[in-house]
Amino acid sequence: MKKVCFLLISSMLCLVALQGYAEIKWDTEKFMPLSEIKLGMEGVAKTVFSGTTVESFNFKVISIEYNWAPQWHVIWIKASGKNFEATGGAGGMSGSPAYIKGRLIGALSLVYWDQREHANLAGITPIESMVEVTRRGMHPNLSYRGGSLFNFGSDTAWQGIDMLPLLSNGASTQKNFVGTPLLPSADTASALLHTPVVLPLINPQMMAFLKPLFDKYRLMPIQGGGGGAPVREAPIEPGQILGIEYARGDFTAFGYGTMTYIDGDQILGFGHPMFGEGNVNLPISGGYVHYILPRITRSTKMASPTQPIGTLVQDRQSAIAGLLGSHPSYIPVDVTVETTDGKIHQVHYEVMRHRSISAAYITLGAWSHIDALEISGGDNTVNIDTTITIKEQPNLMSREISRRNVYSSSFSPGSVTIQELFRPLLSLVGNQYTKVALEAVKVNVRLEDKRKTAVIEAMRINKDRYRPGEEIEVIMTLRPYLEEPVIQKGRITIPKDAPEGLTTLLAADAASHEAFQRTRAPLNYRPKNINQLIKLLQRGENNSDIVMALSVPKRGMTIQGVEFSGLPLSAMSVMSSPTQVGEGGFTLSTTLHIDKISTNYVISGSGFVRFTIDRDAP
Repeated sequence: MKKVCFLLISSMLCLVALQGYAEIKWDTEKFMPLSEIKLGMEGVAKTVFSGTTVESFNFKVISIEYNWAPQWHVIWIKASGKNFEATGGAGGMSGSPAYIKGRLIGALSLVYWDQREHANLAGITPIESMVEVTRRGMHPNLSYRGGSLFNFGSDTAWQGIDMLPLLSNGASTQKNFVGTPLLPSADTASALLHTPVVLPLINPQMMAFLKPLFDKYRLMPIQGGGGGAPVREAPIEPGQILGIEYARGDFTAFGYGTMTYIDGDQILGFGHPMFGEGNVNLPISGGYVHYILPRITRSTKMASPTQPIGTLVQDRQSAIAGLLGSHPSYIPVDVTVETTDGKIHQVHYEVMRHRSISAAYITLGAWSHIDALEISGGDNTVNIDTTITIKEQPNLMSREISRRNVYSSSFSPGSVTIQELFRPLLSLVGNQYTKVALEAVKVNVRLEDKRKTAVIEAMRINKDRYRPGEEIEVIMTLRPYLEEPVIQKGRITIPKDAPEGLTTLLAADAASHEAFQRTRAPLNYRPKNINQLIKLLQRGENNSDIVMALSVPKRGMTIQGVEFSGLPLSAMSVMSSPTQVGEGGFTLSTTLHIDKISTNYVISGSGFVRFTIDRDAP
């Protein structure tokens, strides 16, 4: 009993101790409140202009604006000094600490676009607002998944994804996003400093792919600045780079600002949000400034990550706050590419865990390396195998989603990863049933320097009446790319228990067959649990196959994501009662049998013929 009491008391004391460090305490010797700041006061701010050396620049308070945004007051300053005047306020300076008489007044966070030379007007977020963020609790949110950029409705496997620039059989089926890579699409009249995100040099189609992320989170993409730093570690002190590695390793993406204040193992930065997602759980890293790119519009720090330094736990309007020490794990990604010269190239990188960002950067990393190792356009064929492994958890029937497919076109060979990686990844991490943690992603690619596509131009069968159990010979005319038509034959057998009557035979490419099935039985594509979702993501035909499907105009039902055909009318009447909704619904027809013809081409197009199943047919 004494031992139990001792343990309870010890636990309570530990809890009290933890609570004592649950926020940054206000210190009148270190901090100057907004109420003490007067117009005309002069001070010093600190930031890194190059490398990891913190340098100072001077400022003078010219105004104080209350409720510049709701609950956000701003100290407006005029900055001066040779180093600052050479660049002006720059992206990545967010969080640069500002002091008056040695006391911290806040962090640089606002700089207007298109200022006249040497205007150097900037805004500071008061330190009171930043310290207040830590009072929301300095602990990681272990259930954090990240904001949802796309619409995850009941049709979880597909909704919200059709808005992206998808490729199907070598042709673009959706209009790409448009945007200027070096300028944010948000209102450039805003003074809020956008968070720079440095990326390797990537093609415009990839930038269009990422544009929704840039817009939602007010990120400033900088291309060609994603290389590594010449040092492995940077000091952890006010004025140094503070950022998040969205991706790290052989593919990098780094968003960053500046450290404002450090108290023990707690750190404040930015003076504005990163994503604005509240109580979070994200890795944070230090950084190295290569240089500041001076621009007429607004300058930008060009930085690279150094070492991971801890965990971001609060992401609020007036500041970000984190804990120094350990950091959340990343998702490991391995990409193997066999180029047309027969050489094997292996790439490894990691991506942070976030509902919207993970899928995008896993896909982008594979895409960019495929293009970099071979070509970003021109006739090509891509053979791609992908494996997504989910961490073990209760009631999960399968932990792997493996897909194998082939694409051929004159477009970017890497863009096929939108289909093979982005769709299933986005569906998994954004699912509405249970939190899923990815364990690993593997991509194997083999490239050929020839376009091997063919269109189904015509099809026919030999007669208009067949018996149950009889085999049908299907004769199709294919038109290969820049070649003469060829004849492709296939066979499909009618089931012995097939009902008599009018029957449709569809011969189609994989995408057209999928579209037909989605129209025929839409509820088959609306999973009710995580296992149904995984099963749905595992299905899918190969683009080099011609899929043949026999169907009859006989209704069935989909109940709880499972299709039932051949139900009696009485059962379907009960299950489709007007007094209930959402449990199931009718299918428009019933598929009797599906078969495939393997070809040497990536197929597009479709055709269908109708015939009668008749037990007395000759």
